[in-house]
Amino acid sequence: MLDDFIKKWGAKKLILSVSDIMCTSAAFIIALYFTAPGLDVYITEISFIEKLVIFLAGAILIIPIFRYYQLYKHKYFLRVGEQTLLILKGLLINSIIVILAIFIVKTQEALHDSRTQVIIYFAVAFTLLFVSRVLVLRRVLRANFVGGNIKEFLTRRAIAVGAGNLGIFFAEILTVKPHYHIELVGFIDDDLNKKDKTVNRVPVLGTASKIAEIVEEQEIDEIFITIQNIENKKLLDLIQKCKLTNCQVNLVSNHFDIISAKLDEGEYHDLKVISVSPRVSPLYSERFKRIFDITVSGVMILLLFPLWLMISLAIKLSSSGPVFYETDVIGKNGRKFKWYKFRTMFANNDAKVHEAHLEMLITSNKGYKKLENDPRITPIGRFLRKFSIDELPQLFNVFKGNMSLVGPRPCLPYEYEHFKEWHKLKYKVIPGITGLAQIIARNREDVTFSDSVLLDLYYADNQSLWLDLKILFKTIPVMLFGKGGI
Repeated sequence: MLDDFIKKWGAKKLILSVSDIMCTSAAFIIALYFTAPGLDVYITEISFIEKLVIFLAGAILIIPIFRYYQLYKHKYFLRVGEQTLLILKGLLINSIIVILAIFIVKTQEALHDSRTQVIIYFAVAFTLLFVSRVLVLRRVLRANFVGGNIKEFLTRRAIAVGAGNLGIFFAEILTVKPHYHIELVGFIDDDLNKKDKTVNRVPVLGTASKIAEIVEEQEIDEIFITIQNIENKKLLDLIQKCKLTNCQVNLVSNHFDIISAKLDEGEYHDLKVISVSPRVSPLYSERFKRIFDITVSGVMILLLFPLWLMISLAIKLSSSGPVFYETDVIGKNGRKFKWYKFRTMFANNDAKVHEAHLEMLITSNKGYKKLENDPRITPIGRFLRKFSIDELPQLFNVFKGNMSLVGPRPCLPYEYEHFKEWHKLKYKVIPGITGLAQIIARNREDVTFSDSVLLDLYYADNQSLWLDLKILFKTIPVMLFGKGGI
């Protein structure tokens, strides 16, 4: 299990996470010790057990909190000022969670000295984390040579797929940045003229068809795909082939540039690297996500009910026809289900114009632009669409279970017919009301249909509570300001 963790996440992150838990645990123990009326008396009280459980849980929670603030990534770990600020933010969130947990317990004994204990914890934890991370580990782990066994433990053996200009640049970066502790063992390249040759002092070990054998033979921990020009379908096939090796797979390319720019997923300062290894959180299973969806959608349906009545009245008064629009759409694994929207078009309209527009977007792979000046849209419908209010009835779909709050958007059956096979892969997860494509690529001419599919595929392999919350929060300004709405 430890070997699997090191192979996937790296020894540096293991050292940092263990150090963080030790620092926060020590801070909690010190806080309890200095506020105890007498440890021999205190330890026999039930309040001590309550506090101990809460504080130990708080110490462990520092890992997901710091991970959310990206404190286990090189680009933040190596910066003194930025890392210090993020440590303060993480500890503040951690302390608030501990205070809330103590308040929920609500016994007089548990509340006793809790304010003083949390203040002492915060001060001691920050001091210990600053000393361990900034003053000690940052210097030790950044050292060009940290000594025999420890250097071997930290170093990750890697191969780069693509020995072109980008691959050469990647090799040069690793040469001048030894503190990344990545040893580039060799290149993989399908150009037979480069086979068994050396590119920028790095040997070409073989072609992509032999990648599994090369990984096993060379004991590789990490794969970097360094190809600039490649079709999306071939790129996805290559990524899938790399994933089968169970190595950490990264893309050094502009293919996922839009993700790193908007979600700040990059690991290193000098390279636009995005992880394409599946990282679905084990704590965020389909069951937990379902509970989250039911809770949030149920609360929103109740809270928004007065708004729904006003919208329904406006639709009825502005044009003849039903309030809701119902139609079959494609969901998980290509299965059809019926979804709901507020009606935004005149009744009995001709959908051929929309069908032709969607076919053009998919087949030509042009900018993902919605159909403008559509005569079928009612005046109130134009307002509802601009602010995505017409999508609110899909909360019922979420509550029923055929949609989620976050995921790739469902598509119409005639749209699905024009999908390439790799496009359909985005429906390996439950579709959602909002998703990466909606907050990043909505109605943008510089983002193609295939780009939007790549965003959905990235989400499918990287689902987590943090990512879902980030997407939901980024959806709010998109709705409030009508960004990209038609």
